[in-house]
Order: sequence, then structure tokens, then C-alpha cells
Amino acid sequence: MHSTEEIRHLLSNWGELRPQDSCLWTGEANALPQEIADFYAQIGPWGAVIYESVGPVGITLSVGGNPVCIPPLGRLFNLQAGYAWQSDPGQPFDSWSCHWLVIAEQGGDPFIYDRQSGQVLFAFHGAGHWAPKVFAPDLYTAIGALVTVANVHERLDEQELNLDDGLTAEGKAQVLAELSRFTGSAEQAAAMLSAWEYYE
Repeated sequence: MHSTEEIRHLLSNWGELRPQDSCLWTGEANALPQEIADFYAQIGPWGAVIYESVGPVGITLSVGGNPVCIPPLGRLFNLQAGYAWQSDPGQPFDSWSCHWLVIAEQGGDPFIYDRQSGQVLFAFHGAGHWAPKVFAPDLYTAIGALVTVANVHERLDEQELNLDDGLTAEGKAQVLAELSRFTGSAEQAAAMLSAWEYYE
């Protein structure tokens, strides 16, 4: 398990962090998992405030292709729209598990916290049904992994990053190596990238 301090340090390079009380969650109080509440209270992805009337926009990670967006707690409930329901939380989609909570998204593809297992899943939208795969065993591993990949991607030079075809073999090797160091397991790192279909 990765520490609060480690994840806070990783995220701090990507935007402002600010402790956020669970009262900022706009859904039903019992629908906010304690691990998510603790994540926002202790780490608190906040991001920039571009317009005062809009408030904080959260943290955006550049990972190649579409960025990964992690909202502040005040926007987390509204992020569920389009996944758990269309326009009314009281009329949820049958295809969406009541145990799932979207915690981040990449071009509409959700990273999902499973309230039952504590795992973080990843799924592609637009397939007609949801078929999420396990991305990480817990929330901190998921967030830390995403930031680790973003950090590597930011350091890649033009020889390792082909903007037309994605990462070169050398770039892919760097991502895998850094993610393996973060997770402590090359096998786990490879499984995470596979579930995310990061190289494809």
C-alpha cells in the first residue's frame, strides 16, 4: 500500500492540492466511500480556479492521447452523470453497477472505484455495455500509477515519442520500467498497462 505522503508528493507536481471535507460531496452522504473521503481530506486534488463562478477544475494528467482528469470533490458526484444515469440520479442505468463510482476519466473512458472490493477498474465507453477491467488493487495505487505514467511521458524526448504513432519501443520500455518501480512488480505494471490498453 502506498502512503498518503507519497501520493500527495506525486500529485503536487500537477496542480494545487487542498484538503476537502466530505461535506463538499453533493450526493447522498452514505454513497461516498470512506477511502474516497479520506483521499480528498488528506490529499485533495483541487487544481486551478480559472473562473471564480466555476471554482476549481481538478487535476489533469498528460499521459499521451487524451488526458486523465481527476475532479475536486465538489465535482465528483456530477461526474457520475452519463455513466450511472443520464440526467436524473433517481433513474440509474440498469447496465451500471450500484457499487461503481467514477473517480477520473480519460476522454469519456472512466476509472471506476468499486465500493465492494476497493479496486479501481477501467472501462471503455461506447461499446454498448460496460466491461471494466481491474486496473489497480486500490485507490492510491491507481492514482500513483497514473501520475507515474504522466511523469515519464513528460520526460520523453522526440526520439521516444512519436506523435503520429504513439510511443516508440524505447518510450514504452521507460513507462513499464518506471511503473514497475512504483508498483514493485513488473508483472503488476504490465497488467495495469494491459487493462488500460495504454500502448494500443
